[in-house]
Formats: sequence, C-alpha cells, structure tokens
Amino acid sequence: MSTDSNTEWPLATPLPEVEWAAIRAQRDQFLRATDFTQLPDFPATDTQRKEVAAYRKVLRDIPEQVEDPLEIVWPLLPAFLK
Repeated sequence: MSTDSNTEWPLATPLPEVEWAAIRAQRDQFLRATDFTQLPDFPATDTQRKEVAAYRKVLRDIPEQVEDPLEIVWPLLPAFLK
C-alpha cells in the first residue's frame, strides 16, 4: 500500500438534492426572520408592507426560478428592517 503524500483526492461534490435542501432551509430562515412583519399590528406603511411582501415572494420563488443552486442571488432585506 502506497502512502504517497502528493496524491490529490478530488473534493466531494454534494448531490443537487442536498444543495437544494440547504437552500430551502436558508430561505425558510430568512422567511421566519420576517414573519413578524405579517402581523396586522406591525407598524409599517403601505409602501413598507409591499416592500417586505415582494421580498418574501422572491424568497418563496427561489426554488422554482433558479435551476442551478450555485446561481442563486439572495434578495436584500428591506432597509427599514435592518
């Protein structure tokens, strides 16, 4: 058995199903972080409500809109929530 220290081993690449599961988990975390904005007593203007609704829609649509998990561009959190 050779123990050549110069041998390069290929890196393991995750299965697409595993990558998408991780992306959905991240997406769900972003959605949970803004759930409070959907409460009727959350103090926001109509413009702010529309902005956060659009942000959440883009998050929900990511798995259907992007074919390659490496090409995902995450939407930016609306400025008034930062």
